[in-house]
Amino acid sequence: MNFPFKTLGGFVCLAYLFGAMGCSTPSAVKWLVEDNLALDQLVASGKPILSATEIVDRAQINGKLKETSSNLPVFSFIRKVIISKPTDKNATGNPQTKTYQAYSNNRDQTLIKVNGRPPSPKEIEEDREKNRKRQRRFLERNGKKGSDKMMSHNMDLYKEKFTPRLIGTETVNARPAYLIQLKPDTNHKIKNGTVDRIMNQMLTKLWVDQEDFQVSRLEAELVKPIGIVVGLIGSIKTIRIRLEQQRLTPQVWTDLKIDADFDIRILTANYTFNMKSRSSGFKPVKAGKQPEE
Repeated sequence: MNFPFKTLGGFVCLAYLFGAMGCSTPSAVKWLVEDNLALDQLVASGKPILSATEIVDRAQINGKLKETSSNLPVFSFIRKVIISKPTDKNATGNPQTKTYQAYSNNRDQTLIKVNGRPPSPKEIEEDREKNRKRQRRFLERNGKKGSDKMMSHNMDLYKEKFTPRLIGTETVNARPAYLIQLKPDTNHKIKNGTVDRIMNQMLTKLWVDQEDFQVSRLEAELVKPIGIVVGLIGSIKTIRIRLEQQRLTPQVWTDLKIDADFDIRILTANYTFNMKSRSSGFKPVKAGKQPEE
């Protein structure tokens, strides 16, 4: 289950910047009510009855396959990211737009535009290093050869943090999907304490395509503020993450839309961070023209 856990692990880096500290608290996340009608219809459809764990395991295997298989096609695409940096709510926002050349097998993306202009070589390298540093911090990336398979090496770390439960079925982009809730297990500790405390309070829903067993959508929301200490007292009040994936082939799905919102309070000031990512222009990469690792 590649992409969703990558997203959760990557975006919580904002909390790290504010030095989240403190002891773990019980999770405020509760099990959602099951859609019994949808589940009964699933049984009546004659499809094999799979448990939530089996569905998640199959999605995880497919997520790994995209990165580890040399036989799957690789697609290039344009990823446009609009970021509003943390700023006081009463002040003028400072949005920045970055455009990347990205690849479906999660190789390093390359910065190709900053606010509509070509970036300098220094900006390209600084952006790449920032991404790698963030990934090393939260996903234990080694930064060496083979790092394009970083997500495969780290999926188990985040998978074990959650208990899956099948709560219904829904349609995503005209395709039937299993709807699964991922409930945090507070007894399972992640090495990074900040990530662990945030995940303990995240209500997470996952949609898995019923035919391809790929993640088609994920939504996650912080249900309880997280206290932080930076020499001042504050809290992470809001985290909301939503993503959708694009089906390129039955075996290759990649991010289409990502939206993330954070709200931080330090003493009497509120700070916000917003990120919106949109991908387009998916094209197969011809053999022999794939970027070098």
